[in-house]
Amino acid sequence: MTDPLQALVAAGAVPAGRFPPNSRYAATPVLTHDPGDGRRPVAYLARRLVPQPERLAAVGEHTVVEGDRLDLLAGRHLGDPELWWRIADANVAAHPDELTAHLGRRLRLTAPEGIPGVPDA
Repeated sequence: MTDPLQALVAAGAVPAGRFPPNSRYAATPVLTHDPGDGRRPVAYLARRLVPQPERLAAVGEHTVVEGDRLDLLAGRHLGDPELWWRIADANVAAHPDELTAHLGRRLRLTAPEGIPGVPDA
């Protein structure tokens, strides 16, 4: 019997490649649901759980100034503008654009979950 996920990949319904390593979905598995009535299985992403901010090691802080955007901050502080979601996760943002809406707001910059940060001096 053919693996349902592989059948979906072969049919072009699911991308063959994984999400890139800088994607917030890189570690999120693709699952399938078999409706069991002869219809094709449905592929979907498992739920991505946002890490608890206290589990993210601080590596710095940024004070919001005029013109800041999360992608620009991620490029400057994390080396990749596509890592903006890490700043959103670290600052518990349901609406990421709000993080840079208020000048003077201090944003936590963190290492990925499971990686230790810079020790306090």
